[in-house]
Amino acid sequence: MSLDVLRARVAFRDRAFLDVMDLALRFVAVHARLYAKVAAMVLAPCIVATVAASSAFGWVVGWIVALLLSFVAQVPFTVLASRLVFQQDVHARAVVRAAMRQVPRVVLMRLGWGFVVGGAALLVFAPAVYAASLFLFVDEVMILERSRIVPAFGRAQRIASGAMWDAFVAFGMVCAVPLVAMLLADIGGRAFIGELLQFRAPAPAWSEGGSVLAVLGWFGVLPYVTTARFFTYLNVRTRAEGWDIQTRFAAIASRADRREAA
Repeated sequence: MSLDVLRARVAFRDRAFLDVMDLALRFVAVHARLYAKVAAMVLAPCIVATVAASSAFGWVVGWIVALLLSFVAQVPFTVLASRLVFQQDVHARAVVRAAMRQVPRVVLMRLGWGFVVGGAALLVFAPAVYAASLFLFVDEVMILERSRIVPAFGRAQRIASGAMWDAFVAFGMVCAVPLVAMLLADIGGRAFIGELLQFRAPAPAWSEGGSVLAVLGWFGVLPYVTTARFFTYLNVRTRAEGWDIQTRFAAIASRADRREAA
């Protein structure tokens, strides 16, 4: 899709990382209805598949399935966030259809990503984290910039290397938020079931290896995490390519045109 910064529905300016996270949260809240529609079409099947796999083969297999499905499930929310920023008329079904066309390319990309990060992990932990941070924005490059798989890795590396701290912190957020959400969903869900509904609460996730509540927490924050990563990508490109200056000059020119017309 075309990234026309002059028609964007979000103000481009260089933001601190916490400001980006706050912007992503408010963005998801404002567009909660569309996010909910896409989540119902995308996340519900992922949750069912994860629970079914864990019931049949145990929670180790279940969490592997959840991780693999989350890579694919991020695609519709990247498409949704990008369309909400750069387009006026956005429909959930159109977003999902467009995302499904991207899935084969994303799967191939993730295989390459796993090879690179896994190879770095064979050395020590630090290079693996560095590699994962360096290629954090491969999804955005492929989907928004319509890049082919191999060039997308080079492009993502160039974007991240110019703002390595942002990429590193964003990667930490991508890893930490789902884990925290799993814990809170399990604890809060069991408290709600046991204390408010007065039903027998399920066993804690840490004693069983997982729980349905933890799975709900894992997938439940995926829309926010994906949107936050997307806004980090926009913030890095804003800083590197001067989008904030472009939009300011466009606004000045627009005000001048209006004064002349009056």
